[in-house]
Amino acid sequence: MAPSQQIGASIPNNTPHAVSVTLPTWEATVGYERGEDWVVKKMNSGYPRFFIHGKIQELCSLVEEKYGREGEKVFIFPSYNVAKRCREFIKEKTKTTPLPSIRILQLSTPKPKNKDEETYRSEAKIAVVFLPQSEWTFAKQYWQHSGEGISSRLGEYVLQELKILSNDLFQDTDKEYKTFIEEKFGRNLNLSFASEAKIALKRRIAGNLGDHDEEITKNNRKINENDVYLVPTGMASIFTSHQIVLNTLTPLKKSVCFGFPYVDTLNILKKFGPGVHFFGFGDDDSLNELETLLANGEKIQAFYCECPSNPLLKTPNLIKIKELSDKYKFPVIVDETVGNFLNIDVIPYVDIVVSSLTKVFSGDSNVMAGSLVLNPSSQFYSIFKKYLDENFEDLFWAEDAIYLERNSRDFKSRSIKVNSNSELTVQLLKSSPLIKELYYPTEVPSRKYYDQIKTKDGGYGGLISIVFHSENVAKTFFNELNLSKGPSLGTNFTLCCPYAILAHYEELDEVEKWGVDRNLVRISVGLEESNELLSVFENALNLAALQA
Repeated sequence: MAPSQQIGASIPNNTPHAVSVTLPTWEATVGYERGEDWVVKKMNSGYPRFFIHGKIQELCSLVEEKYGREGEKVFIFPSYNVAKRCREFIKEKTKTTPLPSIRILQLSTPKPKNKDEETYRSEAKIAVVFLPQSEWTFAKQYWQHSGEGISSRLGEYVLQELKILSNDLFQDTDKEYKTFIEEKFGRNLNLSFASEAKIALKRRIAGNLGDHDEEITKNNRKINENDVYLVPTGMASIFTSHQIVLNTLTPLKKSVCFGFPYVDTLNILKKFGPGVHFFGFGDDDSLNELETLLANGEKIQAFYCECPSNPLLKTPNLIKIKELSDKYKFPVIVDETVGNFLNIDVIPYVDIVVSSLTKVFSGDSNVMAGSLVLNPSSQFYSIFKKYLDENFEDLFWAEDAIYLERNSRDFKSRSIKVNSNSELTVQLLKSSPLIKELYYPTEVPSRKYYDQIKTKDGGYGGLISIVFHSENVAKTFFNELNLSKGPSLGTNFTLCCPYAILAHYEELDEVEKWGVDRNLVRISVGLEESNELLSVFENALNLAALQA
């Protein structure tokens, strides 16, 4: 299927719960960031933490109409505890005095009455936050940063059940047909298998994290499925890890963010808790700087980094970080989404591994999910485990678990193909005189640190970032690429975006201080036939050369 070049269309095409959205040109990406009508009015889809899905918007309208008071807006979360956290966040950030009135309403759908109903019905609980219009921005921030909003499939399910309950003549035959097609031809499980799907996912993750070499059993660090926690989004895994360290380790201190990270990781550390020490370069000099800080008596809450980082593909020195962690008694939390746990084995050096399963683990770009894994050998294991035993809520919606289980069955073979395609793409791009900088784990100074944690059969992942000598060349190259163009990464198809424009449009000068060029193009390599993929890149480079 040809990639869509239509502004606002879902990626993949015609996918009701798509994770990405088409922004086919540089100009469209800028227009989207500026909120220009010619782009925004065409957006039928979007990345779910930034764009509230149509089914969730419909559910919000229905709940507002039925239960709302004048001037109230609503946000919907999957549990009362999440709704309370949202309310606390708003009250902490608001400038309104007196504090705004924010109320929470809990709703649930009926349980299945019999075995037959269990195949298509599951009790779903939601918590609705009613707030004044003036506080909408803060609620949206919580939704985006925490990743704890309801999923579009949960929204769709609750909407359907509420309409049935309100005696609406509601029969979505299209939905029934899609479900039939999915289950009959898509190898999908029905809802009654959701708990089995979750167990299968935890085992798949535990196995991939724990089976890289024979030393595992000697070091007693075999990962158990009970140490794997599934959450609704990758961001929720980072947010949950932060909640763990804020609620178990006192007194509260600033955390460390090491290396230039994905935007909302830094937002979480800045906006929740006592703040952050930001070491944006994430290199050896930064680590020496941190070591000096610690030696001078500064204590930290936790250490966060990506492995490798998005979008500059730097790998931190985890061996040295582990030594500092042992000496100064702070937990290390690593987001290995970009590397993925088939390519790298970070467990020996960390206390918590967080991942976005939305990315290469799923590949199909039609479901959001995340995982958090405790290292059983961690010095903090018992207190973190106790906290989770007492406080963790399973908010991962049944239908999303079923889709993710299906999507991830061929995770290994896909990862191998992505690695292979990426290495060929890197060789092609390296040979182009148009490109000033190329970022990939093998092409940056921190390669030695990546190689220390690379698994025996692992590769270097699917993410590549490039900077051209001129802005015009960058724009032409991007606009001429006949590939999917939009947010996200780790998809089964190659997906590109002008990353700094998309993620940091309001702070382009600031991010350039940390080495992220405003015209950086990020490429997430997919599963296309190698020669075809390379010819698409060659064609775009040839057309861009005319602008040089």
